[in-house]
Amino acid sequence: MRHRMTAAAVLPILAAVAGCTSPEQSALRQIQPNATVYIDGWDQDGDEGDRALIERKPSGMWVVPVNAPFRANRVGGFTVRVTLDPKRGFVVTDLGGTQVGRDHDDCLEEGETYAFLDVPANALSWEPDAGSSGTPNDDCQVLPVD
Repeated sequence: MRHRMTAAAVLPILAAVAGCTSPEQSALRQIQPNATVYIDGWDQDGDEGDRALIERKPSGMWVVPVNAPFRANRVGGFTVRVTLDPKRGFVVTDLGGTQVGRDHDDCLEEGETYAFLDVPANALSWEPDAGSSGTPNDDCQVLPVD
């Protein structure tokens, strides 16, 4: 009877712990130098024309979502390969068929970080623009100081 009671008490705890061990990691910013991971570079719930999460700023610089969940292996929608290079920072080395987008401002938004894109230009597939959704630099309006 005592063993049944112990097993009955332990099973719910083990089930809860097993539920916490997901292969999905919580944020790209957590990876270590020289690590290579896969992120989902497409926001299915985003507005049309603004679903690509790998974007090129008008300056030519690229950004990736620093809080993006990642996987150690390419699986499902996690197809964009990102490496954290100790000297260069985040480097996208394979888009895995994911479209890239054009950002309309040069501001680094909350949740974005700069990245290098080591993908041939002829391998880029651009997300179609849905039309202008605002003014240039609409993500970073600076208010004048009185």
